[in-house]
Amino acid sequence: METDAASRLPVEFEPLTTTRKERGRQIAKKGGIRKIGARFSVPSQTPNATVPTYLVDVVERTCTCADYELRRQPCKHQEAVLFWLACEGAVNDDGTIEKPAKRKTYAQNWPAYNAAQTQEKARVEMLLKSLCEGIEDPPRKPGPGRPRIPLRDAIFSSVMKVYTTFSGRRASTDIRDCAERGSIKKAVHYNSIFRCLEDPATTKILISLIEASSAPLAEIENVAGQFAQDSTGFSTVTYDRWFDQKHGKLRAEHEWVKLHIMIGTVTNVVTGVKVSDEGDCPVLPELLMQTVKRFKVREVSSDKAYLSKKNLEAIDKVGAVPFIPFKSNSMGMASKSPHWRRMWAHFSLKSEDFLTHYHRRSNVESSMWMIKSKFGGVVRSKLPTAQVNEVLAKVLCHNLACIVHAITEFGIEADFTKAPAPAPLALVRP
Repeated sequence: METDAASRLPVEFEPLTTTRKERGRQIAKKGGIRKIGARFSVPSQTPNATVPTYLVDVVERTCTCADYELRRQPCKHQEAVLFWLACEGAVNDDGTIEKPAKRKTYAQNWPAYNAAQTQEKARVEMLLKSLCEGIEDPPRKPGPGRPRIPLRDAIFSSVMKVYTTFSGRRASTDIRDCAERGSIKKAVHYNSIFRCLEDPATTKILISLIEASSAPLAEIENVAGQFAQDSTGFSTVTYDRWFDQKHGKLRAEHEWVKLHIMIGTVTNVVTGVKVSDEGDCPVLPELLMQTVKRFKVREVSSDKAYLSKKNLEAIDKVGAVPFIPFKSNSMGMASKSPHWRRMWAHFSLKSEDFLTHYHRRSNVESSMWMIKSKFGGVVRSKLPTAQVNEVLAKVLCHNLACIVHAITEFGIEADFTKAPAPAPLALVRP
């Protein structure tokens, strides 16, 4: 029985590189390749050549040498650029190749992570109970009728329903268990939970609870004082992504619930929040004011969508430094704003330092991923007010989960009954 020729080749066999590839490697090892705009300048391999350098475009796959003009195939100069890029440009002038620097990684504290994950649900329930103790019931009008459900129990049950990621009916078992453990006085019916989420007054209460829930992590976040802001969307259906909505690739049009958040870049806790369809840029000062109530803000990182003189001035006013990259058509030192000129100089003259601080913005992407992956990127509610409150409840659950992780990793204490939150927590529903 005949065997294939390739099967008879030795295991060590490797195809030989072409002559042009080998010459391209020799050119790259000699050095002298420079990037010029979108193209690369490659020195000639022939000493004292009439044309000392050639221009290579790796995107269009072209070269200005005679070999490419004749064959219209990859030449040795293109191979040199590809080899140089593969080595990340670390080809010294003497021909030696430096190994790329090893990417810096951070070890996970697995004992603390495991403890936080295995104890999270029980601790979130305890924290939420103490957090809701500051909610006051509205005055009841005299007259006959069934006594109203305590507002703190309705808010607690609504947030726990969102935490379980179940529907209101299937979450009834968890709500009854919370009542048996004494977290609420009596199990709240799922229809009462729906009415609580549909109440516009619930929005203000949830925002206050989110602000108060971030307070225990101020001791950790104030060390660096670095905060970041961004926005995301929660779908009202299950078949589309916010990425498609943002970049105009939707398959069908439907409503989205847009969330704006500012987070601390150490613990990923949400320090400022707003659910609104408005653009990103005008929301930054409002979320910044929410953050400075409890945190010492030293740096604020955001993407280009937040670039404006008003935002730079608002960040500078609270004693912080903005790290918002400029656009390609942004005005430079000709601007009349001193804040704009100061950050333009930092952005253009100290770009590496600027990007190092700006990189902290990636943590807000992580925070949004944490919220959606754990509590869902889709809202179950159908009414607009209920959708807003459901998204706010997701953010509150995220903050409580961040506190649980900080308790196990940093050993902080978080008891809202011993250290009551400021006045905004004690709200009365109109």
